[in-house]
Amino acid sequence: MVTFNNISADEYPAYYQPYLNLIDPSLSLFDTLENSLYNSLNLLKSIEVPLSYRYAPNKWSIGQVMMHNIDTERVFAYRALCFMRRDTTSLPSFDQDLFVDNLGDIAFAKADVLQSLKTTRDATIQLFKNASDVSLIFKGTASDKIMTPRVIPFIIVGHNLHHEKIIRERYLVGS
Repeated sequence: MVTFNNISADEYPAYYQPYLNLIDPSLSLFDTLENSLYNSLNLLKSIEVPLSYRYAPNKWSIGQVMMHNIDTERVFAYRALCFMRRDTTSLPSFDQDLFVDNLGDIAFAKADVLQSLKTTRDATIQLFKNASDVSLIFKGTASDKIMTPRVIPFIIVGHNLHHEKIIRERYLVGS
């Protein structure tokens, strides 16, 4: 099974390296995704402040951060699907601020966010369970950068870890 240790630096843009530095490179792709889901669900369940809480004006709420992680995973899973199917269309970047702005200031129900996390991650895991070893090394283009599908789960998890660290350090201090 694929671990991050199997992936070479030419399979992803260098700007993802800070996220990738946060993962355990010896874990399999599936263990990485499953452990991250378990930890994300536990973090969200442990939060006692409202998900509308912001640590400062003009910062995203906890709910918006969590939905940003979910949206990012959905975008990256779509990229992986396209790459695995050898779609040569150059995929666009996505504007994270636009996505979050269009969530608005809705009252995030913790149960709904938990369900979205689980459903999205389960779909990502299923996508990769159905992938052949060959399809995982097909290259595709997103945001004008070349990458392989097999690095995407590690980027997703590293991205989540980055934002979950921010939640712990800036949103949950003293709560």
